[in-house]
Amino acid sequence: MRPILARSDLYPRPGKNQHAFCTWVRPDGSDVRVLCNLTRSHRWTSTLLHELGHALAAEYADRGLPDRLVLWPNGIIAETESQTIERMASDARWFEEVVGVPAERAQALARALRERDRLAQLIMTRWSLVQSHFERALYADPDADLRSLWWELIERFQLIRRPEGRDAPDWAAKIHNANFPGNYYVYILGELVVSQMHKALVRDVGGLYGHGQAGAFLRERLFKLGGRYDWERTVELATGLPTAVDAYVQEWFRS
Repeated sequence: MRPILARSDLYPRPGKNQHAFCTWVRPDGSDVRVLCNLTRSHRWTSTLLHELGHALAAEYADRGLPDRLVLWPNGIIAETESQTIERMASDARWFEEVVGVPAERAQALARALRERDRLAQLIMTRWSLVQSHFERALYADPDADLRSLWWELIERFQLIRRPEGRDAPDWAAKIHNANFPGNYYVYILGELVVSQMHKALVRDVGGLYGHGQAGAFLRERLFKLGGRYDWERTVELATGLPTAVDAYVQEWFRS
């Protein structure tokens, strides 16, 4: 990651874009950078690692492929690459050896973050199911009673009761319905694949941070595949198994 960091724009300044993203400056992809607004916080550390996941995929892509096949086949693989790297931000050993947190405190932080992340996974999965089911119904019948459908799905998946007398187009307040349609399935399937990738890393090289062969694993078995195959075949080649829920359930709800 060091060459990428050296040419990146990492810290806030007046007038700077407040978002975070990865990009490459030259058309051939040889100058990969990230833009961030880093502060001394777990949130921005996670964001930086997330964007570096995208950057590493671009940096180590197979440039011998046709341009349209150099990177991932779709967002599921793109987010797998970024979220796999992002997980280091909650790793006790990474806290201790990279950030300099005392060992006992690092372990306590990692435990607390794991409980937070477990709850976040449950909340996000339920919400993603609302959005995915709603979009499928919306495109099947745009003239349906979408106001009622929205709250029926919220009650079903999130167990949140519809406010008494509520009759408004609440579904239209969700920006993804207008600007990023058909994208929520990526979040659900992406988390399944991240858990499966993590399990494969542990199985084959011991894990991610602190394991010297992890970089080679990601370069050869994931980044260099680019968009040669569809996402399901890419997952199977990278992890050795078809996409399944097993690793996700075991990681977050049975461990």
